[in-house]
Amino acid sequence: MLIAGSVMLGVAIASIPPMPPFDDIPTTTAAPVLTPTVIFATSLISGIAWSPDYTNSNSAAYKTLATAISNNISNAYSQSQNQFGSAPLNTQVNAFTQNQNGVNFYAELVYPDTTATTSSVTNALSSLGYLTNAFTSSTSQCSGLVPPVQQQTVNPSNPSSGPATTTVPMKLGAVCDASSTPLKNIFLVDVSVPIIGTLDDKLSKISTYLNNAASLVNLDQTADWNNQEFRLVIYGGNEPTPMGRAHNQAAWSNIVANLNSSIVNPINADGHQLTDALRFVFNNYRPVPGVAGNIIVVADGFDFDEAQSATPIANALKNQYYFSLGLILMTTSQAQQGIVSQLATDYAHFYPIDSVDYLMNTAVLQSQAQWICGAYYPTAAPPTPPPTRIPLITTIGTTTNPGVRTTMNPSFPPVANCKLNVLFLIDQSQTLLLNGGFNNAIQFVKNTAEALGNYNSQTTFGFIVFNGVIVSESSGYLILSTFTSGLNNIPQIAGNSDVTVGFKEALNFIQTKSQYNDDSVTSLLYYITDGNDYTGTIPNVLNTTLNIRSALQTEIIGVDLIETTQSKANVQKAIQYGVYDGNAQSVYVGVNQPSDVLDPKVLNSTNYQLTCKDFSNCYTGLTFVIETSEVEGSNYVDVQTRAVLNLLSYYESQISPFKMSVSLIYFSAPDNLNPNQSGQSAVLLDHVTDANSAINTLNTTILPLGAASDLQLGFSMTASNLRSGYLQNNNLVIFFARGAYEQYSNCCPDPSADAAAVRQLSTVQGVVIGPYPSKSQLDSLTGSNSIDANALIGNNPLDTADNRTTAAKQVSDAILPVINTFLNNQYCPGIPQFVSPPCEDPIDTLILLHANDRNNWNSILNFTANQLIPDLLGATGAVSSRPLTTSTPINFAIASYYYLDVLIHADFTYLISPSDYQNLVNSISFRPTSGTATLSIAYKKAVDIFQDGRPYASKNLILITDTMDISDMESASSEHDAMVQLVGGYTSALSINTTSIPGADYQVNINPFQLNGNNKYTIRQLANSLTQHTCTYLPLQPPTQPPVSPSPTLPGPIPVVKARSVWPDITILVDTSISSDNAMTDVMFEKIRAFLDILLIKYSVGEKGSRFTIATYDGDTVQYSCKFAQTNNYYDLSSCRNEKFSFFSRSHQNYRNVARALTDIRQNVYENTTTGYRSLNENFLIIFTLGTSSSSFSQQLSNIQRKGIHTISIGLSSTMSNSDLSTFAQSAYMVSDWNSSYTGIDTNYDLADRIYQTTTKKRTPSSANFYANLIYIVDQSANTYADHSTIVQFVSDSVTPYLVGQTKTQISIVPFADNVIDPLQLTASPLVVDQFLGSWKSSLSSSSNTANVGAAIQYVSNMIGATQDRPTYVIYVVGATNLTGTAYSKQLLKNSQLYVVNYNISSSSSFNDLVYDLNAIFSVSSSNDLINRVVSMTVSTPNPILQLTTDISDNQEANDHVTFPLSSIAADIVFLLDETGLTDSDFSVMKQFLQDFTSKFTVGLQSTQFALQTYNGRTIPHDGFHLFESTSNDVVKQRIQQLTLAKATENSTDADLAGAIEQEIYFFLTEANGWRDDVTTYTIILSHADSFYTRDTDTAMAVKNVSTVFALGLNNMRFDYVGNFTNTGFYETVYNVSSLSINSPAVYDLLITLDNNYKNTIYPEPTSAKNAIKADYIFLIDNALGSGFTQNVQNFLNSFVDNVGNFSSSGNDTKLAVVSYGRAVNTVWSLTDLQDVISIKSQISHFQITGSTGTSNLRRAIDSVILNEQEFGVDPNRPNYIIVITGSQTISPNIDGATSRHLNTRYSTFVIQTNFDNTTYTYTPQVLGTQLTSDRVAHSPDLQYGSVRLNGLEPWISNEYAAWSLTFPNKS
Repeated sequence: MLIAGSVMLGVAIASIPPMPPFDDIPTTTAAPVLTPTVIFATSLISGIAWSPDYTNSNSAAYKTLATAISNNISNAYSQSQNQFGSAPLNTQVNAFTQNQNGVNFYAELVYPDTTATTSSVTNALSSLGYLTNAFTSSTSQCSGLVPPVQQQTVNPSNPSSGPATTTVPMKLGAVCDASSTPLKNIFLVDVSVPIIGTLDDKLSKISTYLNNAASLVNLDQTADWNNQEFRLVIYGGNEPTPMGRAHNQAAWSNIVANLNSSIVNPINADGHQLTDALRFVFNNYRPVPGVAGNIIVVADGFDFDEAQSATPIANALKNQYYFSLGLILMTTSQAQQGIVSQLATDYAHFYPIDSVDYLMNTAVLQSQAQWICGAYYPTAAPPTPPPTRIPLITTIGTTTNPGVRTTMNPSFPPVANCKLNVLFLIDQSQTLLLNGGFNNAIQFVKNTAEALGNYNSQTTFGFIVFNGVIVSESSGYLILSTFTSGLNNIPQIAGNSDVTVGFKEALNFIQTKSQYNDDSVTSLLYYITDGNDYTGTIPNVLNTTLNIRSALQTEIIGVDLIETTQSKANVQKAIQYGVYDGNAQSVYVGVNQPSDVLDPKVLNSTNYQLTCKDFSNCYTGLTFVIETSEVEGSNYVDVQTRAVLNLLSYYESQISPFKMSVSLIYFSAPDNLNPNQSGQSAVLLDHVTDANSAINTLNTTILPLGAASDLQLGFSMTASNLRSGYLQNNNLVIFFARGAYEQYSNCCPDPSADAAAVRQLSTVQGVVIGPYPSKSQLDSLTGSNSIDANALIGNNPLDTADNRTTAAKQVSDAILPVINTFLNNQYCPGIPQFVSPPCEDPIDTLILLHANDRNNWNSILNFTANQLIPDLLGATGAVSSRPLTTSTPINFAIASYYYLDVLIHADFTYLISPSDYQNLVNSISFRPTSGTATLSIAYKKAVDIFQDGRPYASKNLILITDTMDISDMESASSEHDAMVQLVGGYTSALSINTTSIPGADYQVNINPFQLNGNNKYTIRQLANSLTQHTCTYLPLQPPTQPPVSPSPTLPGPIPVVKARSVWPDITILVDTSISSDNAMTDVMFEKIRAFLDILLIKYSVGEKGSRFTIATYDGDTVQYSCKFAQTNNYYDLSSCRNEKFSFFSRSHQNYRNVARALTDIRQNVYENTTTGYRSLNENFLIIFTLGTSSSSFSQQLSNIQRKGIHTISIGLSSTMSNSDLSTFAQSAYMVSDWNSSYTGIDTNYDLADRIYQTTTKKRTPSSANFYANLIYIVDQSANTYADHSTIVQFVSDSVTPYLVGQTKTQISIVPFADNVIDPLQLTASPLVVDQFLGSWKSSLSSSSNTANVGAAIQYVSNMIGATQDRPTYVIYVVGATNLTGTAYSKQLLKNSQLYVVNYNISSSSSFNDLVYDLNAIFSVSSSNDLINRVVSMTVSTPNPILQLTTDISDNQEANDHVTFPLSSIAADIVFLLDETGLTDSDFSVMKQFLQDFTSKFTVGLQSTQFALQTYNGRTIPHDGFHLFESTSNDVVKQRIQQLTLAKATENSTDADLAGAIEQEIYFFLTEANGWRDDVTTYTIILSHADSFYTRDTDTAMAVKNVSTVFALGLNNMRFDYVGNFTNTGFYETVYNVSSLSINSPAVYDLLITLDNNYKNTIYPEPTSAKNAIKADYIFLIDNALGSGFTQNVQNFLNSFVDNVGNFSSSGNDTKLAVVSYGRAVNTVWSLTDLQDVISIKSQISHFQITGSTGTSNLRRAIDSVILNEQEFGVDPNRPNYIIVITGSQTISPNIDGATSRHLNTRYSTFVIQTNFDNTTYTYTPQVLGTQLTSDRVAHSPDLQYGSVRLNGLEPWISNEYAAWSLTFPNKS
């Protein structure tokens, strides 16, 4: 496009800029523009032996071969007599790869013109014997990267230990063949929100990439693959999540299709967590012998805090598991690339690309394919190195002069791209009326409007006609037709013109009627006049003109209809033509006479000068480079200087901050050439925008001469200077030099590379001047036809100043046309975009602001908020309302400084959204500075501010100020140095009229106008420049890989689990049937696996935790992936569920025989002694089913349930009924959308949490050990006939899980109508119960309509009597509304627990008299709901039938807490029977006692086992029995009866008790003899002797470590010797053996003590809150509570300190921390602060709630703890409690699932709500990590410690503390 100015027309007079101070300008030929051509060649050089060094481009071998090839090619052209066209300017060899016939090389050849073609290049290289394919497109070269001589493609060679390979025909597009290699390929894909672009765009491109992966390695696209498996794991949006695994392309495509943001990253997380992803593979995907393992990571970044943790895991994957590890890293960050590259298998397995846009680049795809094909197992990498990294293929070739810009006029001018508001201000002067000029003006207006209207139909027009007054004006901006019509009706009134009248009205018109403040609309003002100023008013219009150009952002076009020297000056002055102040530049057009303005050329050329609002003003950087070598000499240097001065004078008016900058560089020798001559080369003018300053500086500077002509130095300094510019649209370099340079050992290297860099940054014009020149050399370096200044000067001497002035004028005259051509042809782009890519390294950016002037302050705030902050975040981040996170590359702190004061407006913990930061900046008010603005204090304070930043983040500072007091310079410099020493970083400064800022690494000095918001181009360029420099990554301690062991042999860390009260053993049975209505598929199976991942990772695995059996079933087959004994740790379980648990391991049937499956489980797991089944542990069976069973299985299910195994079923069906699913288990979960892409079971964290909470919350009474009476009183009156079958089924389902027996559960079922009907008496016989149920189901006798429940109650009362030996539960199953006799219930059954199950919900009030508590009535809508055991996922509406079961269990547990049934004890009890002094009669009494004692217990493998050993004097024990013999009560009774008495021999009446205990340890407490080390062991010493054999007792005393020891004396004596062996303190005695019986007081005490001991083992008493000492308590307090609530919080915290734990200064006792939160977060005190009571209470007394505006950000408060654990003082080896005290009903943002799970894995959480009602806030479950919140939420409006509303707090602390002790006994 043409620059703003007048246009020379054939019929008009053009105005030009002011002439230089000499007479004329000689014409010269413009420098030719080179048209370079780039050819890409793929070639084979045969006969060269391959060397591994060829893979390293820095190796000597690589460089030698590349140089030889380049020289050969150059020689081929030089000797060809132009046969192949022009020789290449540059030949670059990019890579070598191995070929069996030699070496392949890939070259890029740059030619100066179009004579080079692919054919000519092929011929040239072929003449050298290089077989070649040549391409004009680098993209085409990608397909040609295979050698030109096509070899048969085979599988990459494998190590000798790897699997054999075969050659398979290659499919179209395949790179290599992996179809015959057993392979497991794992893609780890980063799904975090990208820094560049949108998440959906990123995921879409990654999906395309992944979908092509299989075809590239020759895998079939239609059939199943041959033992190849692809897996996809996502990370970064959440914790690593497996998306599935595939064995064919269809399955793989289905998996990849789920890569959309709503599934993989719905919360827009932006953390990368690559370490977590690698750890997930390490923990879950174990290698399989003979199967190659390959990992490909597609990463979008790297979190530097992972630098130390990623390497050990990556090394373990590579060296321990032999995975091949390849990484594609999509970032421009060199720091990230440096770290991540070391994680890969080798250099060739790491491929960095700038963005996701390059992911489908052919070179990337080929590399990835080679990684897959080259995977190996199980040895270390093969010795032959892999090929070097294939160069990334780009579509733009390197040229010798890419900076040359030419203008190609488009069909329409640039202004056609925008909507216009056009106002015509028409001067109706008397002169124009008389000569017809006014009519010409009107026609010009019409022509212009028609042209502009044709460009854009939305353009509108207005007019004002004036002279001394306003003659006429349009009503506003009109459409074209209305506008032109209005022009025809303008009156013509003669008068003298007053330009102020017209311009003031124009300002008002534009201000009130245009859209000047709309960025999409450009405002134009045409001023059409004859230029006369008879009234002398033009000086008075200048302020109005400035307002129009600045505030109204309007471009003014002055049209002079009768141009004279005076009129031209008048018009240009009125429109401020040639004023470069950053506002809209004016355009001037002048013609000789009014009719000339109608020439179409005038209209067209004028239109081409117009620009849209978002276009720049063509800011130009003009750089002069002068050679000042001694060879050049002082005279030639003076000529160069004078020539430059001429040019500066010529362009003096354009040199300004808004139009043109000038730089001047002089060069000769480097400083190190001659130590005595430094500073011979320097930058004299550095982007100067003040012409006078530039001219004066150059005039007064004598440039020194240096000893050499270092062209490389000149070009490198020029390139550096060009890069430091920030405003230039275009750069022109005028390079004065001789062109020749010396090549000494100590000077002047080849300048080609630096010259190329200059050409890339600018257009370069060479000027050859000085002795011994080389024009050809300078032409080549500058890419131009250099101006021959020597020829212009000729032989004229330069010995006088006048002669040098003349020569300088000749040279400058020759240069002027080059500059003018450049200016006229330069392309001026629009307002630049924000920096792209933005910062990708972690930069903590402190923006430090100051202004002495209020106007400057407002400009600084506007610039910072609207330009700088969005720019630093990049185009994507700038428009986002998403809050920043610690993973966002740029984090902000904002402060302002004054005299000895710094105000922090936002620290690095704020992490608010970009718009919030902008609002925050705009809200900072101006504060006048009294005294010196102390930058030194600000630098000092910056150190403190940076302390809140992130490790590994560069601590960079942006200073924007309008003052720098000289008195503070030295202090500021010193404090800045100290800051850098402490935190590192980089400082950028934007100063307003301030020349020097101490400590600034980069400084831009501007005038205030450059920050004006209307100067859109300038402020954007300033923001971009600051952003680019701020993105400098200079951390104090750069993240480097620490030294690590190359081959770790131990597994990685086990995932952290939450402390729980019980860790059950769990059997998981998964339906894999393939019935047509609901078939399991490989894709759906992966959803089950994913669900198991999120469920099982919650459990502590091992001997002290949970163990698992996992199996699949369908048809009649059960296949086990692992059994209990095989899951001894987390890694065993991981291997089981991720490798052995497989859908592909066998064929599948279309039906499921559940009876067969349950039988198999019972026989092969629960009744097989080798499986590791622990019968005394809490056990669960979880059955996944796709539908109903092909066989009845109720009996098989009961057989399992009666072992005390809790059953859970999970329905995977949308058609299965709740009733059908309920038959599978005692409780069930229906997941009808289990196979959904969005809400499937693989994302069902709620279901996983329900199962986890249910199975681990507490130990529940086992149905196999349930010591109680269950009595069902069932309404069977006539009006219940229709419900009979479901009622019977309900009762049957309720009782069959219980093990029925005399010491277990007793059952009674009492049907009734008008009386009792065939009841089942209370029975302990399981056979009787089963028989009754069978007959009851099949028959229903006629019955009365009367429902006399009173008769049934009386029957039951008589049956059970007034007292019971066990708890009794009476369950009424009723539905009739006419019940009678209900009052008897509470009268006759007062010692029983009473419940009502009502299947007629409308009649529930009829049953109130049956129960004590209305909460004991469980009502359902119909009898069908009685058999519905599906859990309601809505917490507020639980399933009543399951609630009944839970209530009975809870009551039984409460009873067991009081009196634990002896018959329910499951322990190993060893009797040590002292025979010393016993008579035969005594022994008979003893045996009877033992039989009575053991009969109190249930004997068996799943209950109590007994053993007995007799002893007396020093004789070997002769009688007794072992634990394994205790198979039943009868067997134990028989073995006791068989005991014989062995009387002590003479002289051996002292009993050897220690020896007996040693025998117990060595021979009884062994697994071989039946001892169970996972149950409680008791030793009961029955002592009769009165003297004891003295011997060493150390061994015997060890019994107290494995057994609980009691002693019972049989001779009314107590001996300390005996008592020392006890560890319970129990040692009582009976008078003599004759008085020994089961009813003896001492025996009674023994039974009670043993029972209580066992009870405390099963139900341990929680540690009181006061004794929960070694624990950390963290309170998060909501500022929304308001300052008035401060006292309540203080009182609560003081009471907490008094009642919980023990606070001291020891550092090992209780600790407490407080964090307050609102919109921001404040750590009031942390766990690292003093923790003694005085210090804590002092902190509490100073605590204040500050109040908060806006929504509370609880997530930030949580993050401040869990993301900064080490700094906060969190100890992972102690219980950590987080207690949230809330005042807000809502929070923002919500607590995402990942944060909630992280929080509740490490911490115990509790919420205290201060609302008056009992509603639970919606975010409370997010805090607690579960929907089941009832016992972890308190509602306390006054926060009074110890009040009823807070009663749950201390029990919660106690229970959590006990769970910690159970889960982590080694840490307690």
